[in-house]
Amino acid sequence: MSDHANLYQRLIEAARDTLDATGRLPASLDELAARTGADPAAVAGCFASTAALREGVIWHATTLLNDALRRGVIESGGQSPDAQLRALVHSYAEWADRNPALFRLIAHGLSGPLETDSTLYRFGLSMRDLFARKLNQMRELGMIRDDCRIESLLLLVHCTVAGANMLFAGRDTDPWLRDDPRPSPMLAAEIFDTLLRTLGVPGSATGPAPGSRTARAEP
Repeated sequence: MSDHANLYQRLIEAARDTLDATGRLPASLDELAARTGADPAAVAGCFASTAALREGVIWHATTLLNDALRRGVIESGGQSPDAQLRALVHSYAEWADRNPALFRLIAHGLSGPLETDSTLYRFGLSMRDLFARKLNQMRELGMIRDDCRIESLLLLVHCTVAGANMLFAGRDTDPWLRDDPRPSPMLAAEIFDTLLRTLGVPGSATGPAPGSRTARAEP
């Protein structure tokens, strides 16, 4: 690894440490340089602005999150699309619980305006595409009613995930959840299980969902 790459990684880790300790990223590149003992000119060579630093930390966070999601799905051994989605949600919630500061950075970033070339914009599209694939697979397997439009289901999933993101990001001050003793991953699993039941997914365990292609009697 080159000296530039080493410095870049060291600055990202320092910015993350600042975020973990204070709830914010360094307010300036000079602050970042002071925290690491690096030459301010070298820091400016890695990041042109604090916005570029924020984007770098977000890329770091989503890379860690994506690795956790892949590992969680693989380790779950789930073969059906609903089992894979449950493993995905579990891994997402567990990662968020272990990395609260990075999770808040992602959640708050996703709730605001996004540039189309930003890491979070691409991350949001990749999650949408993943859910679309799994929902289509579930419908092909008769887990979801044929008359349910995938576009409408995706909107429902998007609203649920976006709402849960902000809910758990601000859980410490949320009057509904602040005193709830259940850990956030348990609550996330309950929310997603309820969503899947709303889609008729329990039929996958005992038979096709009512109204699905495989549930219809042949003429």
